[in-house]
Amino acid sequence: MPEQLLTVLKLCLLALLYLFFLRVLRAVWAEVGPLRAATGQVPRSAGAPAAAEPPAAGRRGRSARAGRSRSSRRQPSVPTRLVTVEPASRAGAEAALGPELTIGRAAGCSMVFDERFVSQVHCRVFVRDGAVFVEDLGSTNGTWVNGARVVGQMPARLGDRIQVGNVVLEVR
Repeated sequence: MPEQLLTVLKLCLLALLYLFFLRVLRAVWAEVGPLRAATGQVPRSAGAPAAAEPPAAGRRGRSARAGRSRSSRRQPSVPTRLVTVEPASRAGAEAALGPELTIGRAAGCSMVFDERFVSQVHCRVFVRDGAVFVEDLGSTNGTWVNGARVVGQMPARLGDRIQVGNVVLEVR
């Protein structure tokens, strides 16, 4: 009888081990599978028409600045906040840019998004010498600024859009 019991326990352990591996593969597939779709979508939206948008927006900003009076030039051109643009359910949520702001799913992050394609601690946005920088923190799906993947520390200016998974934030 003990020999049969050991055999049954071995089979149960083997079944649990297979279930564990299937669960891990499913989790990896859920994280990596959509990455192909996401990377396929982002470069398409960052194609020639979308890539032309930031310079055009910059030109509009310069021409608008040229027509301003001296009193309005005193307004800071340094970004002070990060505003959620997409998804529509979270639009308008904002956070003040400070020395460092972390974005992710973890409760300890400055901006928490319970989204499927956002990593636990996805990226950080920080201010150094009056300039804003974005740094990906090894996220699975990457961080994008105006359609360009963030590698290292990438500068962000007023009006730039930061994409973290399906969440789009605007620097204001």
